[in-house]
Amino acid sequence: MTLRYQLRAFGEALGGAGAATLMLALFVAWLLPGLFGHDPWKPDEAYTFGLVYHILERGDWLVPTLAGEPFMEKPPLFYWTAALFARSLAGVMPLHDAAHLASLFYVALALVFTWLAADRRIAAPLVLAGCLGYLQHAHQLITDDALVAGIAIGLYGLRESRGWVLGTGAGIAFLAKGLLGPGVLGLIALLVPILPAWRASWRSWPWALVAFAPWALVWPWLLYRHSPQLFHEWFWVNNIGRFTRENTLGGVLDHWHYAKALPWFALPAWPLALWTLLRRPGLPEVQFGALAFAAIFGVLSAASSARTLYGLPMLVPLAMLAAVELDTLPRWLAWPVEKLATWLAALAGVALWAAWLAFLYGWRPHGLVEASPGFVPQWQPVLAAAAAALSVVWLLSLALAPALAVRWLVGVALVWGLSMTLWLPWLDHAKSYRGVIASMQAERRKVPGCVATRDLTEPQRAMFHYHAGIVALPKDADCPWLLVHTSDNKPPEPGPQWRLDWQGTRPGDSKEWFWLFARL
Repeated sequence: MTLRYQLRAFGEALGGAGAATLMLALFVAWLLPGLFGHDPWKPDEAYTFGLVYHILERGDWLVPTLAGEPFMEKPPLFYWTAALFARSLAGVMPLHDAAHLASLFYVALALVFTWLAADRRIAAPLVLAGCLGYLQHAHQLITDDALVAGIAIGLYGLRESRGWVLGTGAGIAFLAKGLLGPGVLGLIALLVPILPAWRASWRSWPWALVAFAPWALVWPWLLYRHSPQLFHEWFWVNNIGRFTRENTLGGVLDHWHYAKALPWFALPAWPLALWTLLRRPGLPEVQFGALAFAAIFGVLSAASSARTLYGLPMLVPLAMLAAVELDTLPRWLAWPVEKLATWLAALAGVALWAAWLAFLYGWRPHGLVEASPGFVPQWQPVLAAAAAALSVVWLLSLALAPALAVRWLVGVALVWGLSMTLWLPWLDHAKSYRGVIASMQAERRKVPGCVATRDLTEPQRAMFHYHAGIVALPKDADCPWLLVHTSDNKPPEPGPQWRLDWQGTRPGDSKEWFWLFARL
């Protein structure tokens, strides 16, 4: 009996409960790899963990602080959540790994409420998880995961006219990233009554405002009492400033940025959503999803600061739209896409396994060595067992009904999972700051004392604080050491009173150089 018929027989034997268990295993196989087992990576993970580490070290839950300096770009809900997980599991797992449980928590919320908002169509969370733009960011320690969860909760509350759910979702989005989340949810709520099937939705607004009020008032009020200046920096510069160009927050000024990113960022959601719009434009859920997407897309495109990362909320309504008519996709179109997803995942999986085994036993291609110099591959039973389990889940998933969303997601999960298990040590060796900071610390220990810093970026400040205890000091601090960052390997000249004692960079990094000077 061929493998195909064996898998089909296995799928029939599973029944409803077994298929549901296998579907849950698929989501777990997609979500867990990449969350744990590596240091915080730059840029967003590193500085986010720096803010979490300040809470753990100092117990300051009010003012987000990075390596000794206030960092008022975002409210602290995600940092609070990550700090609670890290504190609860201190001693059980590394702090940065425990903090990643906040990402898992909010991504799980986003998937569940996307399913609910899509009238419990399981295809919606499958499509959302399979989006290429969501894949990496769902596994990162970033506040945007909480924002997406808040948007999904809010859209569910809007769709069901449940004001307290809408207000809670808006509150989570607000304390995750400021005015953007509640702003787009409020705009959608104002526009929804123009749709014939949703004209009674305004009756839930008072309950939404009541549920939203604690989220919107308590922390901002406490912050204002603590420091009106910090409140102004957060509210006016880092929120309103996104649209007035007072603060670009490191993004680009390109109002077409999201339109240009959608073809790959929202794949496979946008073609499936377009199919739904073409087939059933009159359905109330289709009109609602299209309106929600248009509102989020319009608000993001109007901002003066654009990053592809900021486009994550758009994926929720697109996934909701994609799920409506996914089952009516013509077989002549769905079948080749399903086969393509299956075979591409199979080929990529075999390639990742084969390359890893060859690398483990002495194969040293120039590209791999150059990207992570000094890395020595070693057999790690836990990671190898996790990769084998992912491969088994992929094989078993072939027993499920040949749905496009399942085939796509399981293929994505396999390729991502093998990369984040077999190849994780190689990636972390190049991306982590741990090695270069340990090298610096070996020199610094020769003379005890503080370290003054110059030109460190936010991720660098966070990691030097975490691994070496270095925090921001006054410019006139009388320290025996001076740490300088440059973007090339040309030594800086801090002055005649300093002597260069150490220099270093991360393996394979040619854009970040660190120089440690000793005071003469």
